[in-house]
Amino acid sequence: MTQERLVSQLVSAPAELAQSGSVTSAYADMCNRRDFTFLVAVGTLAAQKGVKVELLGANDAEGSEAETVAETTYTAGSDGESSHLIAVRGRVTPDWRYMAVKVSNLDTGAATTAAVLLVSDSLFVPDDNGLTVLWA
Repeated sequence: MTQERLVSQLVSAPAELAQSGSVTSAYADMCNRRDFTFLVAVGTLAAQKGVKVELLGANDAEGSEAETVAETTYTAGSDGESSHLIAVRGRVTPDWRYMAVKVSNLDTGAATTAAVLLVSDSLFVPDDNGLTVLWA
């Protein structure tokens, strides 16, 4: 029986995002994967301060000659934010074997960031009698 499963991987542990600095996650291997979602958690942002999140594609695990596939920005409201979650989703294509996210601080105030990757794939999963723990 072919079923879908969800695999998670911490690609960027919590890291300080210095003023006007950036943090790039590890490059995750997308071989035999179907869909991906990077969940980027950004810590406290002062009023009107922002971050840019870039989806990067490369053909090796080190990110050599990586290119920006897509990007988005987020700006905190007039009251600031204590935390914010940004989801970057897509379907794996043959263009890039490895994917990562880069978070850049667009302002002078420091922030904290972390990223988790969720990928789905299709594979043979034996009958689980109602319960299979994919990760704990």
